[in-house]
Amino acid sequence: MKNILKIIKATFLGGILFLAPLVLLLVLLEKGYHIIQKITLPIINHFPKVKILGLAIEEIVAILIIFIICISAGLIARTSYAKKLIERLENGILSFVPGYSFMKKTNENIMGFESNENLKVVLVPTDAGLQFAFLIEQINEDNFTVFVPDAPSPWTGSVCFVNKKDITEVGLSQKEALACIRKLGIGSAALLKDKL
Repeated sequence: MKNILKIIKATFLGGILFLAPLVLLLVLLEKGYHIIQKITLPIINHFPKVKILGLAIEEIVAILIIFIICISAGLIARTSYAKKLIERLENGILSFVPGYSFMKKTNENIMGFESNENLKVVLVPTDAGLQFAFLIEQINEDNFTVFVPDAPSPWTGSVCFVNKKDITEVGLSQKEALACIRKLGIGSAALLKDKL
């Protein structure tokens, strides 16, 4: 019974962690749309009331402005000053948000962005047996820091320090391992065939 409750709780929390960024994005876009609409409304009032594909001119202009702002922000984010500012924010504030660094790296890999640090998928021994882990960094010649994600929500987990001899390399991509974790291990037979 406790195991079922634990799975339900983990699944529920995983759903919240999956939906939270999407809801936040929708709220931000809606707020941005309404702010820009206040700016564009006085200008658009001089235009004739025309609809294109079911959208009024003011809605089209607001969407175009949001698109231009996002493109401009993307271009600014590529500058060295913006990268330094983001790095300071991440090191000073966002590093205290649980799982932020892991989520950022994972999302960069999933979305195809280049990341300076590519998280390697390994297996490490735990009290429950071998578990997927992500190699975070090397501490010294014999010891590594790894992140062991929970299932089905890989955004939570444990930071462990593991001896090199206890790490089993599996040659999986981060995306494959995350998909397997989210599906509570379904598909692991094919992924780990000839690797254990």
